[in-house]
Amino acid sequence: MENPDKFIRKYFVGKLSGMVVNGKNVVLYDTHSPNNEKVLIILSTQTGSNDWVSKCSVDKNRTILIDIITRYEGDTGGRLLLDDIIEEVLTRVKKIEVENFVVTDYTLTFPQEIITSTNTETIFRKILQYDINLK
Repeated sequence: MENPDKFIRKYFVGKLSGMVVNGKNVVLYDTHSPNNEKVLIILSTQTGSNDWVSKCSVDKNRTILIDIITRYEGDTGGRLLLDDIIEEVLTRVKKIEVENFVVTDYTLTFPQEIITSTNTETIFRKILQYDINLK
């Protein structure tokens, strides 16, 4: 196998599907959400590069963004549910294993928190960034 991207998504779908946090179903989508779910996770962006270590060996460096979103009607709501969902994600994703590849290491960063308010809703988002190194 040359490209680990679909296997990385498969891992995260397996780990994050069927999540219930604080009595709320957390719906998982790949790339985008087709509707206005109130509580959801989107496997939003994947990027990568290959680093040739030698003529016969290549390290595959991949990044996937996990976009966690909660929506509330009006100007109500807060980040508590969002933070609880992140805690559940971190509990479920302790050791990353990618089918057909060896994960040599990974890092997790929390690059963004986005809060959006409109006349009709308030949206809280946090994005988790997993940088995964594979062989």
